[in-house]
Amino acid sequence: MHRSRIAAFLIFAVSIPPSSVWAADNELYDAPPPEDAVFVRWIEEETAPRVLGIRMPEEPGDVFYPVSAALTDGGLVGSFYTAAVDAKGNVHVIREPDRGDRSKVLLTLLNLTDEHARLVLSDQNIDVIGTTDINSAGSRTVNPVAATLSVVTSSGAVLGRFDVQLRRGQTITFVARPDGADLIENRFGPNIGG
Repeated sequence: MHRSRIAAFLIFAVSIPPSSVWAADNELYDAPPPEDAVFVRWIEEETAPRVLGIRMPEEPGDVFYPVSAALTDGGLVGSFYTAAVDAKGNVHVIREPDRGDRSKVLLTLLNLTDEHARLVLSDQNIDVIGTTDINSAGSRTVNPVAATLSVVTSSGAVLGRFDVQLRRGQTITFVARPDGADLIENRFGPNIGG
């Protein structure tokens, strides 16, 4: 390249305002979570109520949203909360157990039934996540494996069977309801505020 072209290019490059470069960069990536982030989600199809005092986004979708703990009604920094409707039709906000080893697979069982529930290896009835109380959550980190898992109640009802191929770093939630169980692969949305 000729020296005059290099000089013209350098003059042009340094004359671009940095704010336009930063603006373009911010369009590519979401803002990082606040330093005091709490993660909240609403897992029902109906319009979300306020969760921990926070107005949830209108669009449905099982997504954890980061929010500053300072904007919540009692949210603990670094905690994950799921809001859902229980077996009696009441809204409950459930604080999930603390996250474990992020190099493994995190399995969570949310129990919205009217009895205790467990997550088990289907063919052996061995607990993966032991007895989980009504309107609460249990969790466990496991190695990535292929397995068939079942959500069962204390009365022996099988609410759902799931063939899973677990991958390192994956986080999955099993939601137990009186009429069955669902599997949610956890996702994260953009920051929200009060």
